[in-house]
Amino acid sequence: MKIIIIATEASSDFLGFNLIKSLKNKNKKIIVKGVGGPLMESVGLKSWVSIKEFNTIGLFEVLTRIRKFIKILKNIESKIRLENPNILITIDSPSLNYRLVKKIQDLRKKQKIKFFHYVAPTVWAWKKYRAKIFAKLYDKMFTLFKFENKYFTKFKLPTVYVGHQIFFKNQIKKKSKIICFLPGSRNVEIKKNLSKMMPVIKKSIKNFNNFKFYVLTFDHSKKIVDEMLDGLNIKVLTNFDKKQLVMRKSFLAIAASGSVSLELCKYQVPSIIVYDTHFITKLILKLFVKVNYASLLNIFYNKEVVPEYLFEKFNEKNVFKKLSELIKDEKKRIYQIKMMNNFSKKMLLNKNNPSEIIARSILN
Repeated sequence: MKIIIIATEASSDFLGFNLIKSLKNKNKKIIVKGVGGPLMESVGLKSWVSIKEFNTIGLFEVLTRIRKFIKILKNIESKIRLENPNILITIDSPSLNYRLVKKIQDLRKKQKIKFFHYVAPTVWAWKKYRAKIFAKLYDKMFTLFKFENKYFTKFKLPTVYVGHQIFFKNQIKKKSKIICFLPGSRNVEIKKNLSKMMPVIKKSIKNFNNFKFYVLTFDHSKKIVDEMLDGLNIKVLTNFDKKQLVMRKSFLAIAASGSVSLELCKYQVPSIIVYDTHFITKLILKLFVKVNYASLLNIFYNKEVVPEYLFEKFNEKNVFKKLSELIKDEKKRIYQIKMMNNFSKKMLLNKNNPSEIIARSILN
């Protein structure tokens, strides 16, 4: 059996890595090809395209590289046609993946290739019409959150809630005097967010010299991060296992909005969520996004459990003031930890491994 997996982001590389392991545990003869990052490559995938090529986010940023993306998509399309797999699995990246699968619907209809999508597009937050589009393009959807199913079953797309892989096999470590900064996963957002984190990092090193400081990033961004930090007394980590260990042990974190906020939630690390982007992308988000918060933890509780400083509110004064508060106020840290713990318990289906659920569903 031949399976193609398309995962173009750091977060989907993690999900793809676990999924490949579960698929191969069930059938060692399975051949997996496609697009993925270093984690997926560590379990045997030879990626057709480096995920560095997808290293951008936001409407304006994508438009500036549209020709390059069209060329990459054509390359992936031709590879899929050449391989003629039994199964195609796309993970997250809905804007890119729906364009890809739309072009190869003939394979689904004539060759009877099954199309699966893992991580539902956030139709509950914006662009609700995507649910109907995905229902036409895929054979089955796997969701991370139970409430998402209704948006797709409405259009008769078989939808399976699997829970979030991040929360499987959690290990809480005793906290150390560590503050970590996580500026994002794509170069464009790392540059933007880290530049606004810099005054906070400098002030924190000066005022809280009994703490150790880390910036957690990726191999493709390390050069950019090192240049921006320019000799500051702060460690930069890119290794996946080392980053996980530091997160587990962290006393506090300042993180760009994204899936990393769920990892911090899993490890019960009191956090501050920040984010900034290009002003055109910012304007579009403000006009069309229909949720009040960026963090899924806050969306879940419909209140600000974890402080958020987005766009104009993301500045040195706001963030450092809140950081100082959290360092000094144990009650505020305990409150976050309690809410994170409760949230984490609801993120798995009967404590099952999400990848195992998907592998069983696909192979059966």
